[in-house]
This record gives sequence, structure tokens and C-alpha cells, in this order.
Amino acid sequence: MTQQQGIEVAEAEPGCAHHWAIESPNGPTSYGTCKRCGETREFRNSIKITSWESEGSHVNRNPR
Repeated sequence: MTQQQGIEVAEAEPGCAHHWAIESPNGPTSYGTCKRCGETREFRNSIKITSWESEGSHVNRNPR
């Protein structure tokens, strides 16, 4: 499984380069169906923030 612009993309099964149609976000996950082969899977609607993104994010802000 890989991520592209915050979206999880399943590795293609042999014989199908999946083209996912993912339902609108409504909670932590959404289901998607491959338009080509009909395979379904669950996708997360958010990504985890790594510690380097959250730690110190308040540092060096200009107080006004």
C-alpha cells in the first residue's frame, strides 16, 4: 500500500490497475470500489500526523 497526496492507494492486483471510486467522507473511513474489477476496500479519511509535524509547531510564531 502506498500514499499519494494523503490518499491510500492499494497496490494493483495482477491483471487490474485499480481505479477507485471512493464514497464521500462520513466518519473515519469510507469504502471504495474499483471501477474496473469491482473489488472493494476501506480507506482512511485522514492521515496520521508524524511527531516532527506536531512537535514545535507552536515555536517561532509571532505573537500579536
